[in-house]
Amino acid sequence: MKNKMVWNRLKARWYKRGLIGSGAPEAILSVILPRATDIESFLDIGGGCGTLALPLAIAGKAVTVVEPAAQMAEILKEDSAREGLNIECINKTWETVAESKEVASHDAIVCANVPGLLKDNEAFLRAANALAKKAVFLITSADPQADKFFYKELYPLIYGREFTKRSDYLQTYQMLHSIGIFANIEIIEYRFDQPFDDMEEAIEFWKEYMGIVTEEHDEKLRAFLKGRLKEREGDLIAEFYKKSAVIWWNKQPSA
Repeated sequence: MKNKMVWNRLKARWYKRGLIGSGAPEAILSVILPRATDIESFLDIGGGCGTLALPLAIAGKAVTVVEPAAQMAEILKEDSAREGLNIECINKTWETVAESKEVASHDAIVCANVPGLLKDNEAFLRAANALAKKAVFLITSADPQADKFFYKELYPLIYGREFTKRSDYLQTYQMLHSIGIFANIEIIEYRFDQPFDDMEEAIEFWKEYMGIVTEEHDEKLRAFLKGRLKEREGDLIAEFYKKSAVIWWNKQPSA
């Protein structure tokens, strides 16, 4: 998988904590659920800790999740059991699952925020379209100027170089267009703030995400974050505002 996020326990727990107070699931499902009245089953590829799988299951859908990161799959299984939901979780990479053909077709395929699958990966887009009986929903970033972790400022400060601008949904849409899939697009917006217990945890968070293993930049990070983080109900909050694109299409009935 290209540009794969390497999840560990720290990152998984931080993500889950940010997700709890975010508007991501509601915003995404506001597009999906009105178009899923006749959809009974979803295959959630790269489903993480259940951002969409859990609310889809609560909405009465049968959900299978393919998630390669053991730490994310563990959170999903814990939360699914706590909610009394029957979500099948396959803790393998998509490539392994696709090669072994161990998942059957589902009414709908959903894949949210998995750059290695959604950016410059024609094989995945074709496979998702083939597996879906009724519809496909892809969710990816909609703003190449977005700076969720303040990287535009931090990379010059820490590394002395600019942060490379990321691509957004247009890359995915153009690839779909090139293979004859003419999809719909809806832009959604939501908050995805990241809370921390204290400044030390925040510094640990940025060091983990930026791959910093020494303490030489701790004071730079502390000074920078002191001017960016907000205090709220005893926590320190990194406020993030996100735009995403929900790219979706219905499968054409067989002739």
